[in-house]
Amino acid sequence: MAQLIVRDGPLRGRRFEVDSGEVTIGRESTDVLIEDDSEVSRNHAVVRASDGGVEVEDLGSTNGTFVNERRISEPTSLSTGDILRVGQTRLDLEIEEDPNKTIISGVVAPPTQEHSAPIDKVPPESSGSSIGDDVPREPVEPARQAESPVDELPLPSSKRAEEPPEEAPDPETRQPTSELPSRKKVGGGGVQRAGSDKRTLLVLAGVVLFGVVAYVLYTLVAGGAPTRAGYVTSVNDVCTDRMPRVSGLNDGRARNTERASSVIGEMTVQIEELERPEGNDREIDRFVSTFEGVGSSLEDLNVSQTANNNRRAQEAARMLEREVARFENASRNLGTRQCTFES
Repeated sequence: MAQLIVRDGPLRGRRFEVDSGEVTIGRESTDVLIEDDSEVSRNHAVVRASDGGVEVEDLGSTNGTFVNERRISEPTSLSTGDILRVGQTRLDLEIEEDPNKTIISGVVAPPTQEHSAPIDKVPPESSGSSIGDDVPREPVEPARQAESPVDELPLPSSKRAEEPPEEAPDPETRQPTSELPSRKKVGGGGVQRAGSDKRTLLVLAGVVLFGVVAYVLYTLVAGGAPTRAGYVTSVNDVCTDRMPRVSGLNDGRARNTERASSVIGEMTVQIEELERPEGNDREIDRFVSTFEGVGSSLEDLNVSQTANNNRRAQEAARMLEREVARFENASRNLGTRQCTFES
């Protein structure tokens, strides 16, 4: 049984079972209804059971769907412990094993009496045996009928009974065993395994060398994390060619709004993929968050205009104006002069 567990917001701790059907996620008329996250689209994503387990698919949302903080572009398989994120809301996937599942162990039971190998019957000894009753004998195989004079020879056990037992070797005079050559003596006469310490040192040296080489290559090739000025320059490059194409955001025509929503969605993806400077920067976080809010509000406006829902379109237009004002303020504070809706 697979379950989705909400980690954030008012639904935190709620569980949604993913059986043979599917679980939809969004802000309106979905199974997982997330109303307080403005970055979640109306129909954002769907989680369904598949032949190989569980998979998630993005439904064309503005801000995208992420699995372990990687944006997906096609149906993606999920495993236990994966973190699914839509907007600022995270969900965990938990797959429980079937308690009625039979586990076959590898223990082999001994054969039963029904399948045991048959036991040969030993015929009684012949009165003409050449071995005396007073000589101890070892167990022998079942007697067979004599086919040649060889069967009348004395058994090897009778010869071993006459030989004296072998004496135990003297510990002081015995030769070194085969184990000693794999050891070496060190100072003080102690004995230790040869090569064990050497292998450990080689492994440690290899790990240290790999880390040094990786750091040098990263420094030379990547040049480290960008500065704040470099990040602002990269953002302006994204906005320079695309912002002039975004026009007529609130002119009441669905076709223009749909085109603007598509451009804003592309810019949002590129800005999110830019490498940020090291450390926490609240102005950068606010810039990215407000830009995503503009995209979400613009998508709601487009849906309302397409459905000819005037009341809903007016509410979406007012929300868009507020989001644009917040974004313009954040853009000015960060210094991204090219990212502005102002003419």
